[in-house]
Amino acid sequence: MATGRTTSANFLTSKDKEIIQLCNQISNCIVENIPTMKHKKEFIRVSGKISETRDGGLGLGGGKLQRDALCTRGRQGKAPYSNRNLRWHPLVVAETPIPFAKEIDHIEIEGENDAQTLIFVIRDNDERLIKYPSEKVHELPERYVVLPKHWIDHINTLKYWNDTQWTQNSCVITAFEACEWQHAVESYAVLAISVAVVFYGVSFRTIYPKVTEILRNQNIDRNISLPSRIFPTSEIDFISCPLCKTSIAGNPSNLDDRERISVWQPAWRSTKRREGEDSSIQIMHISPLVESEQRHNAKNVRYGHRWCNVAMTDHSLDETLDFMEYIVKAHNRCRK
Repeated sequence: MATGRTTSANFLTSKDKEIIQLCNQISNCIVENIPTMKHKKEFIRVSGKISETRDGGLGLGGGKLQRDALCTRGRQGKAPYSNRNLRWHPLVVAETPIPFAKEIDHIEIEGENDAQTLIFVIRDNDERLIKYPSEKVHELPERYVVLPKHWIDHINTLKYWNDTQWTQNSCVITAFEACEWQHAVESYAVLAISVAVVFYGVSFRTIYPKVTEILRNQNIDRNISLPSRIFPTSEIDFISCPLCKTSIAGNPSNLDDRERISVWQPAWRSTKRREGEDSSIQIMHISPLVESEQRHNAKNVRYGHRWCNVAMTDHSLDETLDFMEYIVKAHNRCRK
């Protein structure tokens, strides 16, 4: 039976490991500054645990910070999507050509029956054709994009693949979720500081310089200077919901709790009902993600209330506010 696990989930390049360990340094720094042992353990269990896998441990090994900042969303189904893969994964799919990735040359399929494997063929600088099977695409030397035209010759084969075959070939991420490694790390730092200050009693004035110093001392690529110019500096940017501007520790816009209707849940299954509360925090993108531009970065990534996140859907903050302003006026709710 298919598990939805990412192809080569346990395979990391040496650079991948360095990036994940840099985030682990940030997590450990926060633990050291949490005042109580109870909260230290809770932070590690819920948010700060690091999994050295491409898929963040499928939500089981890595904490919320790793899943939200470093990994793409969970995806399954009859498609080659890689479930919660790293956002700097080098093979992406897009509807149209994108400026931050080279096109592959073509796709091949090798093997028979359930053992069939997708092969992505690239053309290197010397015009040589090099093949990367699905379990090896994480080793691509730079980012490549697969476009609709590359799938056309194989549609009549792929539409009959079963779940097991797709799971064995889950090896791409969507272009709109992709970003460079440094932006993923800075997003991790932003979300980590937010959680530490709001929920675990860590002083912003203490933790901010310590985390930014860790970023400043990264030696993964000395040509990249961190923290970048878009890294936030104001405490309010870390502790407030981007939409309603109240603390992410409270209810959206400080509204009263909403009584939710009880529904039956199987006692033998774990429940995620708490994640459906209006005040639960979710990752938000102030400007929606798009294929043509990498927007998962320190300027655009925040934690906010679930209610506020749902309200924005796939719209920007400005678009959402314009809509809300119109609705308020339509209902004559403007305050004088």
